[in-house]
Amino acid sequence: MKFETIRRQLEGVPFIHPVNARRLYDWVLEHSPEQILELGVAHGTATVYMAAALDELGTGSITSVDLLASEHHYVPSPEQQLARSGLSRYVRIVRYETGYSWFLHDEIKRQTTNDVCAPKYDLCIIDGSKNWTIDGGTFFLADKLLRPGGLLVFDDYSWTYALADQRRDATDGVSHRQLSADELNTPAVREIFELLVKQHPDYAEFELYPIEDWAVARKVKSEQKRYQVSYGAGPVGIQDMLRDAAMRLIRAAVFRPR
Repeated sequence: MKFETIRRQLEGVPFIHPVNARRLYDWVLEHSPEQILELGVAHGTATVYMAAALDELGTGSITSVDLLASEHHYVPSPEQQLARSGLSRYVRIVRYETGYSWFLHDEIKRQTTNDVCAPKYDLCIIDGSKNWTIDGGTFFLADKLLRPGGLLVFDDYSWTYALADQRRDATDGVSHRQLSADELNTPAVREIFELLVKQHPDYAEFELYPIEDWAVARKVKSEQKRYQVSYGAGPVGIQDMLRDAAMRLIRAAVFRPR
């Protein structure tokens, strides 16, 4: 399905930045991933964009994982959006009581033979709790399942509990009152990317998109590491940018399960 076609269908549904939606769609077309892993789904808008690109290719699949409690939390739901667009066949949605950590446990176990885990995915998107402990561990688990040359994408690079604390007192089961001042005010995804991903010997290509709040790493080994910061907003209008900023505020205020 063409990008503009699916973009019109998804008009006004959060939560992906319009530039990131185009970038994600184009990445799928360019790299033709056989298997995509999405950790954190919400409305499934990013899921549908990726499924639309797979539909253009005519091959590939997405495994999308989220909390069981999110099943009735988001309207429209991922299932509704996929059905509406006719792209359900490309996506398997999995929900666990405690989120994606135990899914990763099960997947690593399924992929392990003779104490070796066979990597399975070509693209992994981590867009869930934004917690140092949870998503720091998630990186190492997802890395075991990511094939060499694969892409690892983090959303909400600059998100903090302090920002969310203006609207609620807990995020994904983590009570803000139990956090130190540093934990409240430090962007955990940034710390995971800078201190864990960039230092990992199997990753050598990194790109940061500050405007879109994304950080990307490619799983390639090299003694020469490359780090690029991209500020270009891409081919989107001011209305898209303003609408996306509003949706991010809504997400921080309302839509995350407590």
